[in-house]
Amino acid sequence: MTDILIADDQRFIRDMVRITLSTQGWTIAEAATADQTVDLAHRDPPRAVLLDVNFDEDGPTGFDVCKLLKDDPATKAIPVVMLTARDSSADRKAGLAAGASHYLVKPFGPIDLINTLRGILGEPPAVQTLGQYLIDEGILTHEQLAEALERQRFYEARGHPRRLGEVLAIMRAISPEELEKALERQKKDAKS
Repeated sequence: MTDILIADDQRFIRDMVRITLSTQGWTIAEAATADQTVDLAHRDPPRAVLLDVNFDEDGPTGFDVCKLLKDDPATKAIPVVMLTARDSSADRKAGLAAGASHYLVKPFGPIDLINTLRGILGEPPAVQTLGQYLIDEGILTHEQLAEALERQRFYEARGHPRRLGEVLAIMRAISPEELEKALERQKKDAKS
Protein backbone atom coordinates (compact mmCIF):
# COMPACT_ATOMS: atom_id res chain seq x y z
CA MET A 1 0.00 0.00 0.00
CA THR A 2 1.20 3.49 -0.87
CA ASP A 3 1.51 5.92 2.02
CA ILE A 4 1.67 9.19 0.07
CA LEU A 5 0.64 10.05 -3.49
CA ILE A 6 2.47 13.14 -4.79
CA ALA A 7 0.56 14.83 -7.63
CA ASP A 8 2.44 17.66 -9.31
CA ASP A 9 3.24 18.33 -12.96
CA GLN A 10 6.75 19.57 -12.11
CA ARG A 11 9.22 16.70 -11.79
CA PHE A 12 11.58 18.78 -9.63
CA ILE A 13 8.84 19.31 -7.03
CA ARG A 14 7.91 15.61 -7.06
CA ASP A 15 11.58 14.65 -6.64
CA MET A 16 12.13 17.10 -3.79
CA VAL A 17 8.97 15.98 -1.96
CA ARG A 18 9.74 12.28 -2.54
CA ILE A 19 13.24 12.66 -1.12
CA THR A 20 11.92 14.58 1.89
CA LEU A 21 9.18 12.06 2.64
CA SER A 22 11.35 9.00 2.06
CA THR A 23 13.34 10.01 5.17
CA GLN A 24 10.22 9.01 7.14
CA GLY A 25 10.08 5.53 5.63
CA TRP A 26 6.83 6.23 3.78
CA THR A 27 6.18 4.56 0.42
CA ILE A 28 5.59 7.10 -2.32
CA ALA A 29 3.69 7.09 -5.62
CA GLU A 30 3.87 9.96 -8.11
CA ALA A 31 1.47 11.43 -10.66
CA ALA A 32 2.23 14.17 -13.19
CA THR A 33 -1.33 14.76 -14.44
CA ALA A 34 -4.81 15.07 -13.02
CA ASP A 35 -5.90 11.83 -14.73
CA GLN A 36 -2.89 9.89 -13.36
CA THR A 37 -3.72 11.17 -9.88
CA VAL A 38 -7.30 9.90 -9.98
CA ASP A 39 -6.22 6.59 -11.56
CA LEU A 40 -3.49 5.92 -8.97
CA ALA A 41 -5.77 6.90 -6.07
CA HIS A 42 -8.24 4.24 -7.24
CA ARG A 43 -5.74 1.50 -8.13
CA ASP A 44 -3.63 1.81 -4.94
CA PRO A 45 -5.40 4.07 -2.45
CA PRO A 46 -2.77 6.03 -0.52
CA ARG A 47 -2.99 7.10 3.10
CA ALA A 48 -2.81 10.75 1.92
CA VAL A 49 -2.52 12.77 -1.31
CA LEU A 50 -0.31 15.84 -1.84
CA LEU A 51 -2.00 17.70 -4.67
CA ASP A 52 -0.83 20.72 -6.68
CA VAL A 53 -3.52 23.14 -7.91
CA ASN A 54 -2.08 23.76 -11.38
CA PHE A 55 -1.33 20.99 -13.82
CA ASP A 56 0.43 21.76 -17.12
CA GLU A 57 -2.59 20.82 -19.20
CA ASP A 58 -5.97 22.22 -20.22
CA GLY A 59 -7.82 19.67 -18.12
CA PRO A 60 -8.95 19.57 -14.52
CA THR A 61 -7.23 21.59 -11.79
CA GLY A 62 -6.11 20.20 -8.47
CA PHE A 63 -9.32 21.62 -6.98
CA ASP A 64 -11.30 19.55 -9.51
CA VAL A 65 -9.27 16.42 -8.70
CA CYS A 66 -9.78 16.94 -4.97
CA LYS A 67 -13.55 17.26 -5.48
CA LEU A 68 -13.58 14.11 -7.67
CA LEU A 69 -11.74 12.16 -4.97
CA LYS A 70 -14.01 13.46 -2.21
CA ASP A 71 -17.21 12.76 -4.18
CA ASP A 72 -16.23 9.13 -4.85
CA PRO A 73 -17.08 6.68 -2.03
CA ALA A 74 -13.94 4.65 -2.85
CA THR A 75 -11.57 7.60 -2.24
CA LYS A 76 -13.50 10.10 -0.10
CA ALA A 77 -11.74 9.09 3.14
CA ILE A 78 -8.26 9.81 1.74
CA PRO A 79 -6.94 13.07 3.22
CA VAL A 80 -5.84 15.59 0.57
CA VAL A 81 -3.23 18.28 1.20
CA MET A 82 -3.18 21.05 -1.39
CA LEU A 83 0.51 21.80 -2.02
CA THR A 84 0.67 24.91 -4.16
CA ALA A 85 2.22 28.31 -4.80
CA ARG A 86 -1.28 29.83 -4.99
CA ASP A 87 -1.71 31.66 -1.70
CA SER A 88 -4.78 33.87 -2.07
CA SER A 89 -7.66 33.57 0.37
CA ALA A 90 -9.92 32.66 -2.58
CA ASP A 91 -7.60 29.76 -3.48
CA ARG A 92 -7.52 28.56 0.12
CA LYS A 93 -11.33 28.69 0.28
CA ALA A 94 -11.58 26.80 -3.02
CA GLY A 95 -9.23 24.09 -1.74
CA LEU A 96 -11.12 23.64 1.50
CA ALA A 97 -14.48 23.76 -0.33
CA ALA A 98 -13.23 20.97 -2.62
CA GLY A 99 -12.58 18.86 0.48
CA ALA A 100 -8.87 19.38 1.17
CA SER A 101 -7.77 18.59 4.72
CA HIS A 102 -4.95 21.13 4.65
CA TYR A 103 -3.51 23.84 2.40
CA LEU A 104 0.31 24.13 2.35
CA VAL A 105 1.95 26.93 0.36
CA LYS A 106 5.19 26.58 -1.64
CA PRO A 107 7.92 27.16 -0.76
CA PHE A 108 7.58 25.07 2.35
CA GLY A 109 10.06 23.70 4.86
CA PRO A 110 10.66 19.94 4.88
CA ILE A 111 9.76 19.63 8.55
CA ASP A 112 6.50 21.58 7.94
CA LEU A 113 5.52 19.15 5.19
CA ILE A 114 6.42 16.09 7.26
CA ASN A 115 4.59 17.34 10.35
CA THR A 116 1.51 18.29 8.32
CA LEU A 117 1.35 14.73 6.99
CA ARG A 118 2.15 13.19 10.38
CA GLY A 119 -0.72 15.18 11.90
CA ILE A 120 -3.15 14.08 9.20
CA LEU A 121 -2.01 10.45 9.51
CA GLY A 122 -2.21 10.52 13.33
CA GLU A 123 1.53 10.13 13.83
CA PRO A 124 3.59 12.11 16.36
CA PRO A 125 5.52 15.20 15.14
CA ALA A 126 8.95 14.60 13.69
CA VAL A 127 12.21 15.88 15.05
CA GLN A 128 14.26 17.53 12.33
CA THR A 129 16.68 14.99 10.94
CA LEU A 130 20.29 15.64 10.06
CA GLY A 131 19.52 15.58 6.33
CA GLN A 132 16.64 18.04 6.68
CA TYR A 133 18.77 20.39 8.76
CA LEU A 134 21.58 20.30 6.18
CA ILE A 135 19.11 21.08 3.39
CA ASP A 136 17.51 23.91 5.38
CA GLU A 137 20.96 25.41 6.01
CA GLY A 138 21.85 25.24 2.30
CA ILE A 139 24.75 22.86 2.97
CA LEU A 140 23.24 19.90 1.14
CA THR A 141 20.96 19.58 -1.92
CA HIS A 142 17.97 17.26 -2.17
CA GLU A 143 19.89 15.29 -4.81
CA GLN A 144 22.88 14.82 -2.48
CA LEU A 145 20.59 13.65 0.31
CA ALA A 146 18.90 11.17 -2.06
CA GLU A 147 22.30 9.80 -3.12
CA ALA A 148 23.45 9.55 0.52
CA LEU A 149 20.28 7.71 1.56
CA GLU A 150 20.73 5.30 -1.36
CA ARG A 151 24.35 4.66 -0.35
CA GLN A 152 23.25 4.21 3.25
CA ARG A 153 20.77 1.49 2.15
CA PHE A 154 23.54 -0.11 0.04
CA TYR A 155 25.90 -0.31 3.06
CA GLU A 156 23.13 -1.67 5.29
CA ALA A 157 22.12 -4.33 2.74
CA ARG A 158 25.71 -5.58 2.75
CA GLY A 159 25.89 -5.78 6.54
CA HIS A 160 27.91 -2.58 7.01
CA PRO A 161 25.42 -0.01 8.34
CA ARG A 162 26.60 3.59 8.41
CA ARG A 163 25.12 6.72 9.96
CA LEU A 164 24.04 9.39 7.50
CA GLY A 165 26.84 11.71 8.66
CA GLU A 166 29.42 9.00 7.90
CA VAL A 167 27.98 8.45 4.42
CA LEU A 168 28.02 12.19 3.71
CA ALA A 169 31.66 12.35 4.85
CA ILE A 170 32.57 9.39 2.61
CA MET A 171 30.87 11.20 -0.29
CA ARG A 172 32.70 14.42 0.68
CA ALA A 173 29.33 16.18 0.48
CA ILE A 174 30.00 18.07 3.72
CA SER A 175 33.05 19.02 5.72
CA PRO A 176 33.75 17.59 9.18
CA GLU A 177 33.09 21.07 10.61
CA GLU A 178 29.69 21.31 8.92
CA LEU A 179 28.80 17.82 10.16
CA GLU A 180 29.83 18.65 13.73
CA LYS A 181 27.83 21.89 13.70
CA ALA A 182 24.75 20.08 12.32
CA LEU A 183 24.96 17.31 14.93
CA GLU A 184 25.30 19.89 17.73
CA ARG A 185 22.21 21.75 16.52
CA GLN A 186 20.27 18.52 16.14
CA LYS A 187 21.08 17.55 19.74
CA LYS A 188 20.14 21.02 20.96
CA ASP A 189 16.82 20.97 19.07
CA ALA A 190 16.00 17.48 20.39
CA LYS A 191 16.35 18.76 23.97
CA SER A 192 14.03 21.74 23.38
